[in-house]
Amino acid sequence: MPDYSGEWPPKPHDLAADMYGEYTAWWSGNSDDLAEIYSRAVPSAPVRPSQLLGGVRGALSRFWWGRPVFNDTKRLHIPVAADLATMSADLLFGQPPTWLCTEETATDVKGAQDRVNTILDGADTLATLLEAAEGAAALGGTYLRLWWDESVAKKVMIGAVAPDAAVPQWRYGKLAGVTFWRIIGKDKLGTWRHLEHHEPGRIEHALYCGDDGAIGRRMPLDAMDETLWAAELVDEESSIPTGIDELTACYIPNVRPTRRWRNTPGLSPLGRSDFEGLEPLFDALDEAWSSWMRDLDLGKARLFVAQEALEDKGPGMGSSFDREQEIFTPVPGNQMLPEDGPNQLVQAQQFSIRVEEHAKTCQDLLKQILRGAGYSAADFDDADSVSMTATEVSARKDKSNQTRNRKLLYVQAELRPFGLAALRLDYKVFGGPDFGLKEAPELHFPVRVDQDPVALSTAISNLKIAQAISTETAVRMFNPNWSNDEVEEEVARILDEVALTVPDPDGGEFESAEDEPRNDFQDEVEPDVEVAEAA
Repeated sequence: MPDYSGEWPPKPHDLAADMYGEYTAWWSGNSDDLAEIYSRAVPSAPVRPSQLLGGVRGALSRFWWGRPVFNDTKRLHIPVAADLATMSADLLFGQPPTWLCTEETATDVKGAQDRVNTILDGADTLATLLEAAEGAAALGGTYLRLWWDESVAKKVMIGAVAPDAAVPQWRYGKLAGVTFWRIIGKDKLGTWRHLEHHEPGRIEHALYCGDDGAIGRRMPLDAMDETLWAAELVDEESSIPTGIDELTACYIPNVRPTRRWRNTPGLSPLGRSDFEGLEPLFDALDEAWSSWMRDLDLGKARLFVAQEALEDKGPGMGSSFDREQEIFTPVPGNQMLPEDGPNQLVQAQQFSIRVEEHAKTCQDLLKQILRGAGYSAADFDDADSVSMTATEVSARKDKSNQTRNRKLLYVQAELRPFGLAALRLDYKVFGGPDFGLKEAPELHFPVRVDQDPVALSTAISNLKIAQAISTETAVRMFNPNWSNDEVEEEVARILDEVALTVPDPDGGEFESAEDEPRNDFQDEVEPDVEVAEAA
C-alpha cells in the first residue's frame, strides 16, 4: 500500500492509464470522448498549432476526430471497435468450457466434480468470463479476483476487474500481487479511494483521501460508509487472511507481446489490445461513413424560386411560395421566363449520392481492420457468404480460429490454477468435505464447429456408404465436443436401433442378419448358379 501523498496511478502505470482512456473511448463509442481525446485544444481555428507538431501529440491532433467542427458538421461513429471486443468474447466463451475432475486431480472425484460445477461451471461464472474477455480484447487484458459474502451466496464468487483499475506487481512476467482501486466518493475533503491489495495468504484493505491526481493520505476504513464492512473484517494489519498459499487474483492477457510497451518495465506483461495500431483505421472509417451521411443531406431536393413566382404577403410581411400551386399568371410585361436556363421560375437542385464509392471505401477499411485485429470477415458479417459452400465458409474463418487458439493459451495458463485457488478458498471459508484436491481440475474448451450441419451429415453419410468410417467415428465427427461416455452411449443406442431381425424359414427368428442362416441362404442358391453356368 502507498504510504505517501504521491501521484496516482503511480509511474509507469500513468502511461497505461492514458492509453486505457483512448481505448475506452473507442470501445464505448462516445463521440464526445473521442473528440476530447484527439482535439486536446479549443477549436478556435481551422488549423490548430498542435496539428503542425511532430511526435505523438501532432499525430493525434491530425486525426479526423481531432479536427475543429464548423458549420454543424455531423460526425457519426461506427462501433466497429465494440464489435471486435464482443466478437472476441464470443469466440472464447460463447460455448462454455468444461472443468473435469479425475483421479489425478482429486481423491473424491464425484464430490469434487459437484463442487467444481457449482463454483466454476455456473451461469454467473460464465457471464463473468464473457465480461472479462470483452474487456481484455479492448484494453489488452483482464483481472479475475475471488470474493465471498455469505449473505449473497454460499460459495466463493469470481469477479472481473478492468486493468485500468489495478496496479500489478510482476515476477518473471507472472502476477505476484495486485492492488485494485476504485473511487468511492468526492467531497470537500477530496477524492476518496478504496484500495484492495491481494497477495498470497491475505487481502489488505485501505482507504485514502487525496485529489484527482494524487493518492493522498491514508484514512481509517470506518471514515466512509462504503468501507465499513471492511473495517469489521480486517485484523490489526488491516488484512483478511485467506488461509491458502495461492494468490486470490489472476491476470489474463489478451495476447502478447505488448508492442507499445515491450521495453517498459512494469508494463510489458500487460498484453496487447485488439485495437492497438488500428486507431487510424477506426478514424478513417468514421470519416468515410460521415461523408456518406453528408452526401445524403446534400442530396436532398431543393427548389430555387424566382422572385416573380413568390406571393407577396403585403408591406412588411415578406413573400412565400406555395409548392402545391399548379397555375402561375404571367409576370408583368407579358413576357414569360424561358422554360430552361438561369431565369426560369423554379429550378430544382439535387446532388447525386455516391453510394457505391462510399460503400466500397467502408468495406475495404473494415477488411483492413479485421485483418489487423486477426479476425475473419465471415465471422464479422456473413452477408457475402450466402452463396458460398460450407468448405469456403470454413476456410474464411481460419483466421479467427487461429486467433482464438492463440488467446486460449493464455486463458488456459491462468484460469486453471485460478480455479484451484477458488476451490481451496471455498473449502477454507465455507468448510464442507475435503475432496482431497491434488492439483487443478482439467479445463477443456469446446471445438469450434464451422461446418454446416447438413453438409457435415452428407459427408458422414457418404463415408458410411463407402464403409470408410465406423459408427463411433461418425458420432465423434458430428459431435466433436462430446465426452467419451456420451459417445459410447450414443453408439450403443444407434446399434440397438439398426439391429436387423431376420425371419427364420422354419418358423423361428434369428438374432441378427450376421448369424449363420445367411450362409444357408447362400447354399440354397448355389445349385441355381451351377445350372445357369451349365446353360
